[in-house]
Amino acid sequence: MATPIWNKQRKLWIIQGQKNGIKKTFYSSTSGQKGKREVLDKYDDWIEFGGVQKITVSKCVELYLKDIESRLGKRDSYRETEIYTRLYVLPTLGNAKMNNLTLRDWQAVINDAKPVSERVKSLSHKTLSHLRSVIVGLHKFAYKNYYCDSWRGELYIPQGHKKNERQVLQPDQIKRLFEPSDLWFYNAFLVMLLCGLRPSECLGLKTGDIGDGVLYIRRGINDNGEITTGKNKNARRVVPLPTLAQEIIESTIQRNVKANFGTDWIFPNGVGGMPCQDTVRKQWNKLKEERYLSGTPYSLRHTFISIVSSQTHLAEGTIKELVGHSDTFDSFGVYKHRIDNEIENAGKVINLTFERLKDAK
Repeated sequence: MATPIWNKQRKLWIIQGQKNGIKKTFYSSTSGQKGKREVLDKYDDWIEFGGVQKITVSKCVELYLKDIESRLGKRDSYRETEIYTRLYVLPTLGNAKMNNLTLRDWQAVINDAKPVSERVKSLSHKTLSHLRSVIVGLHKFAYKNYYCDSWRGELYIPQGHKKNERQVLQPDQIKRLFEPSDLWFYNAFLVMLLCGLRPSECLGLKTGDIGDGVLYIRRGINDNGEITTGKNKNARRVVPLPTLAQEIIESTIQRNVKANFGTDWIFPNGVGGMPCQDTVRKQWNKLKEERYLSGTPYSLRHTFISIVSSQTHLAEGTIKELVGHSDTFDSFGVYKHRIDNEIENAGKVINLTFERLKDAK
């Protein structure tokens, strides 16, 4: 039996084997015993199975979904994978063997994907991008488990598919948005705009998330009423709390106290419980119709990014960090210590910018 050898110069575990006159070398860049086991498992699998276990795409999807569920639960990633594989992958490739498929076969799935509804003429660029991501994730899982070989090349999105432009509110619409409203979630809309929050992040705010002039984004509430840790690994962050937003949040908390809710949600539902995104969207649509606004609650975040990018002198890297698009910090503590002054200054700049838009004549 072959034995793994650690190559100090290349920093790799290496094992060489021979089967039926064919020589093959396996590698692992993971150091220590974990890497040694990893490269040995690759070698053993090749000796026993010839390198690839022959299973159908349908079976691979089943195993992949179980893997996602065990790691992340039946949340957004699981649901997206289940939907896209069921609608676009399995109907054409379900019975095919994973190890027989080429990059061209998978590209054909994207090229030939058709809308499920007859009311939609063609799939959007965004939908096909999601489909591509699902296929890539499935392939990585299959390759990791020796169900297929690696690809040479990349999947692409065919030309001619519409890219949905991000909608942002115009200055006159922002001014109309700031006119008082009795809608229950009206204050939440203003905070989304002033802090650049995703709707899920805004609804997930609790009183304990308010710091000294900042908000700590720790959770979100998705469309299914589940509390999550955020859209991605950068979602947990610190954002400046402009004076306008702070006043709105304080008045909302006082409203909750007067209602005797006894809740720590800043934007609870009408009886003090966890808020619901569907209700928020319905109220936005009502406000949107009344005041001739555009977009969705998520557009308020896009508006924040557009306004802060074009009308302030904040650095691009700072803006990315504030909205959770950056990968430059590991924890609240490190981040807060590193840019305390920057957070404070950003909050002042953002506040002055929206004060000017709110009071524009």
